[in-house]
Amino acid sequence: MTARIALSLMALALAPPLTAVAQAGGNIRAEIEKQDKAWEKAYNSGDAAAVTALYAKDAVVMAPGAEPASGTSAIQAFFTADLKGGAKNTLTTEEAMGFGDYAVGKGKWVATSADGKHLDHGEYMTLYKKEGAGYKIIRDIWNSSMAHK
Repeated sequence: MTARIALSLMALALAPPLTAVAQAGGNIRAEIEKQDKAWEKAYNSGDAAAVTALYAKDAVVMAPGAEPASGTSAIQAFFTADLKGGAKNTLTTEEAMGFGDYAVGKGKWVATSADGKHLDHGEYMTLYKKEGAGYKIIRDIWNSSMAHK
C-alpha cells in the first residue's frame, strides 16, 4: 500500500511540468521552424530592422566574440553592423519544445559569403516567449564550431 501511495505522490509531483509542456499547444516544432525561417529570410535579405522585429523589447543576443546586446536599439545596432559583412545564414531546426508561454529551439547554422564560400558554422539555442498569436525571441545564443585563430 505504501508503494502505491508513494507512486501516486510521485505522479502528482510530475504532473505540473507535463501539463506545462502540453499547454504550449499546437505543433511547437512547426512554430519554431517558422520563426527560424523568418529570421533566416530577414537576415539573408540584409534587413536589420526585420531581424530585430523578431525579438522582444527586452531580448538579449549573445553572439560569440561580442558583448551581449540587450534591448531593441542594441540588437538592431548589432545586426546592422553584422549584416555589413554580406554573409548569408542557413538555419536547421533540430529540436523544439514548449512549456507554458515559452518555447526553446535548438539547431545548427551555417554562414556563407555572398559567393557561396563557407565562412563559419555552429549551433544555436533560442528562447521564445509567446506574444499575441506568435512568439518573440527573448534570448538568443550561438557558438562557432570552427577553431578561430
